[in-house]
Amino acid sequence: MAAVLSLLLAYLLGAFSEGRGDIKAEDVCRNLPDRQAAADIFKSLLPRAAKYDFVVTSTPDPDESYINTCTAMGDDNERFLNLHAEMGVAMPWRQWADHNLPPTSGKITYFDAGVKGVSTSDLAAIYVPCYASETKTKQPHNLTVFAHALEDLQGSDSEDRQKLLDLATAFGRYAHKEAKCDLPSKLSR
Repeated sequence: MAAVLSLLLAYLLGAFSEGRGDIKAEDVCRNLPDRQAAADIFKSLLPRAAKYDFVVTSTPDPDESYINTCTAMGDDNERFLNLHAEMGVAMPWRQWADHNLPPTSGKITYFDAGVKGVSTSDLAAIYVPCYASETKTKQPHNLTVFAHALEDLQGSDSEDRQKLLDLATAFGRYAHKEAKCDLPSKLSR
C-alpha cells in the first residue's frame, strides 16, 4: 500500500512527465527589446511544457494598419500567452477598455500607464498614445498593447499581474518606437 501511495504522489508531483523545456533569450520573439529579461519572465510564468515556441506576426508599417504580435506556444502548438500591439483610432479610455480587449477573468484594476492601463489575473493592457494626426486618416491614433495569458500561469495573482505588466510595458515601448509614434508613450522606463 505504501508503494502505491508513493507512486501516486510521484505521479501527481510530475515525476513521470516530460521535463520542462528551456527558454533561452535567442528563442523568444525578436520584437521584444530585452529578450533575456523576457525569457526570464516566460520561464517563471508559462505553464510546463516539454518545448516552447515563439511566433511573431507583424504588419510593421508605421500607419493605421500597424499590428505586431508575439505568441508563446507549448507542446502540440498550445497557445499559452499572446503579446499584441495594434493601432486604432483614439477614443475615450473607458470605451477602449470595454470594447478593444480580449475576454478575461478576475478582478479588474486600473493603473496609470500610457493613456490608461487595465489589469486582471490573466491580462495586462495599456492604451498607448501614438499619433496626433495619423498620415492617411488625419485622426489621432493610439496603440492597444496587451499581454494575455491563455492558460493558467505559474505564480500568485499579484506576481502574474506584475509579470504580465512588465511584458506589456516592454512590448508597448517597442511597438511605440517601431510604429514611429509622434506622441510620448507615457510608459515608464
